[in-house]
Amino acid sequence: MCTPHSSRWVYRGIFTASSTQQTALQLGRCLSLSKMKRSPPPKSSFVSGTLETYEEILRLLDQGEERHASLTSLLQEVEMLADDHPYRASLLGAAHRALTIGKRLEQHQQNELSLRAVFESAHALTELKELNQVLFDIVERGRRLLGSDLAWLSGVNPEDGNLCVLAVSGVHSNQALKTNPPVNAGVAGHVLRTRSPFATHDYMADTRFEHNPESDAMINGEALQSLVAVPLLSGPELTGILLVGDRYTRSYLPREISILATLAAHASVAVRNAQAFDLTRRALIDTEQANQRLKEQTAALELAADAHERLTKLLAKGASLKELIHSVANILDGRVTYLDAAGIEVCVATPPNYEAPEIIGSYQSVSGIDSNIQSAVGQSRVTGRAIAAQSATSLHCKVAAVMSGDELFGALVIQTQSPMTEQAVRVFERSATATAVLQLSAEKKSASLDQDINLTVRALLEPSQHTASDMLGQVARHGVDISKPLMLAVIDIEKTKVGYLVRKLSSRMRHRPQLSTEIDGHIVMVINQAENHLLEDELHALLFEELSFPGVAALSGPHFSLHGLAQSYPYVKRSIGLLHALRRKNCVVHESSLRMYAVLFQHQSAEELDATIESLIGRLTEYDAKRTTQLADTLHAYLDNMQNARVTAGVLQIHVNTLHNRLETIRTLLGSWDSDGRVAEIHLALRLRRLKNDARTVRV
Repeated sequence: MCTPHSSRWVYRGIFTASSTQQTALQLGRCLSLSKMKRSPPPKSSFVSGTLETYEEILRLLDQGEERHASLTSLLQEVEMLADDHPYRASLLGAAHRALTIGKRLEQHQQNELSLRAVFESAHALTELKELNQVLFDIVERGRRLLGSDLAWLSGVNPEDGNLCVLAVSGVHSNQALKTNPPVNAGVAGHVLRTRSPFATHDYMADTRFEHNPESDAMINGEALQSLVAVPLLSGPELTGILLVGDRYTRSYLPREISILATLAAHASVAVRNAQAFDLTRRALIDTEQANQRLKEQTAALELAADAHERLTKLLAKGASLKELIHSVANILDGRVTYLDAAGIEVCVATPPNYEAPEIIGSYQSVSGIDSNIQSAVGQSRVTGRAIAAQSATSLHCKVAAVMSGDELFGALVIQTQSPMTEQAVRVFERSATATAVLQLSAEKKSASLDQDINLTVRALLEPSQHTASDMLGQVARHGVDISKPLMLAVIDIEKTKVGYLVRKLSSRMRHRPQLSTEIDGHIVMVINQAENHLLEDELHALLFEELSFPGVAALSGPHFSLHGLAQSYPYVKRSIGLLHALRRKNCVVHESSLRMYAVLFQHQSAEELDATIESLIGRLTEYDAKRTTQLADTLHAYLDNMQNARVTAGVLQIHVNTLHNRLETIRTLLGSWDSDGRVAEIHLALRLRRLKNDARTVRV
């Protein structure tokens, strides 16, 4: 597309070419006429030299780049002819006219090259490109067309209304890109206001426009001297301002300004095309994104529908917790763990072909539950939503509390290879709700089962109301065989942990037929077991090592009849009371080792029991504490060995004389301890002292 300016240059070029051809034809006719009218002169005459000169002029006019220099040299030779040379004046006129014709030919060639460059630029700018690439092509071609040092394209920033640099070429630094002058300042502001080209050969001294410190700083930073600017017009709308500058004083020719204006006209069209292309591309991208979102939403709806159907079927058929957790793992393609209210792992499920990481350890038992998981459970309990938790692995972790009302049943923990989508998180939250429903159903069944177990255990402890034949079938439903040895255990722990421990005993000791229930605030367990030491060790490890539940436990048995089992129950309860009176903690004892003391002191409190011990052997224990002696242990061993000095010395690994010396000291402290029936009382107090201070499990 050509502008009026470009058309004018085309007409000018045609006119110049025609004048040049006419001049050459006239010069040829003159030469021909001179040959026809005149007779051939002698070879030595000047006429022959003149014809050769004209022929040389024509030859030089036909040269290319060296035309001007050759014609100038010829002119100098003609000027050196004598003043009286008859053809000097005509030769001088022909040489000067030839120089003029040569200049016109050069100008025509330059115009032709410039127009060709403009048309090439216009053709290149019509290619569909991204807007940023088009803007850079405009400034780069503008700089090359004028052979200048620097070019940039300015536009109005829609955010603040100031001018901004859209593209730049030939700069020394990127400071030009940060220039943001007002619209009424600088050369760009002048062109924006006048909508016409502007050129200056001395920017800093030019007063035809309003200077701006920011624009002047950029010009000084690039060391520019001369500048030309043209507007990019699209009808009445100005799309930008193209500026070209040089780092020396340069006066731009009208032809150069016209060429730059022509480029600006084509550039305006290219910018509009690029903007339209950019809008189309963005529309396509938006369409693709909308299509992708629609696909994702469709997939999410399908996932939600499938999850809802599968979870509903599982709840309807009364599936187990393990089946539900495995279904959630398959739906969400992650490793799902169910933790109970105490933070202990109950069930774990992974989908098919799941590659587990090297470290799986985002949760531990209640004694050492991961703080991140614990914190996430608390937040989920408050918000009712799934909470992200930091995992010990590189997997993505979410935690959802399993609740019914204000009651916390536990938590679901999922670990996935990639972040979960929003819809997947919603499915995970609904899975937690389904787990709560399942737990409520299980609790209902468990409550019925627990009630039956409780009634069964109470009946076992009161055999007068039932015969062995009546209890056989009732106990057999729970896997216990009353024809085999039975042991009775009573556990006293914190009231809030009783229900949990009953469930834990049922799952932990499922390898042994047993019944566990809560009676009068204690946990009572009836179990088929013949080795009491094994049961002591298992209970001790579970209560005080794995769960860290402070408390005490007492055992009885093994019993080979229901009558013996029922008779032992009161003794076991008294043993629990005695352990509290002795201030014992975290121990499992057999009631037979405490039966006599439990009967004697069943109504005494811990303070009263301390006072009894103090009144009988207080002086002895006080002496041992001050002097670091072992008089109380010595007397205890002496009484246990039926007051046999030699045997006692052997047990204590001391000399007999040393034993007698200790006994004398004891007599001094306690008086006549071996008379008036005091031996039994002191021996009892010493046994109570040992029971009180012995942290080990007492075994028969």
